[in-house]
Amino acid sequence: MENKNNFDLSPRNENKRDKLIPEIVKFNLAEIKSHFDESASAIRALFSIANHEENEDMCNIWRAQIVFLVSAFDFYMHEITKFGLCEIFDGNWGETVKFKNTTITMRDIKWALENGWTTEWFLQLVNNSYSDMTMVSYKAVKDQMSLLGIKIADIAKTAFYKQGSHEKTDEKLKRRLNELYHRRNIIAHQADRAHTDAQKGAISMQIVKEFIDDTEKIVSAIDQEIQGKCM
Repeated sequence: MENKNNFDLSPRNENKRDKLIPEIVKFNLAEIKSHFDESASAIRALFSIANHEENEDMCNIWRAQIVFLVSAFDFYMHEITKFGLCEIFDGNWGETVKFKNTTITMRDIKWALENGWTTEWFLQLVNNSYSDMTMVSYKAVKDQMSLLGIKIADIAKTAFYKQGSHEKTDEKLKRRLNELYHRRNIIAHQADRAHTDAQKGAISMQIVKEFIDDTEKIVSAIDQEIQGKCM
């Protein structure tokens, strides 16, 4: 079975390594959450522009908000992944099965031996390994949480539990993440037009607000679960 958690780094020029590798910052949880909150606030601020009678210009701003929202959430997931994997590497969290089964190349082992098996080396390794990966679909989020030792069901319950609801919390989390990811892709890659008839998808301020609200709930739930692991 193919290992989906491969820490292979992209090829690097051995003679120019110091110039090609910038310093990678490991932010703390408060800073990571703050980065997302700042982005979400800026996205919400666009409602002050697109709050008039619905027209094509307003619709395009709403579409842009969805793209920005997915980008903010994706960045949050990358920062949380770096944080959590470094906590495992440093021995602060227990090792997960997926963490134990990750692979690195001989080039990276050589680099580690030359530079020391430090958190800085590992942070660089993780950053390079995940920099091109998108982490916003339900499957991607579930996989990353499993890698860090966090149950996706706990995140779903924290984010979406509502007494009397007919939809299970894990089902709602899956649905909302996939809806957001799918809509963003259609907007970004198809100008929000269907391949079948080129019709644009319906968009409204309410749709965008619900996406933002639910994404903020998911981020807060992830932050709460990770805070619990750090206690």
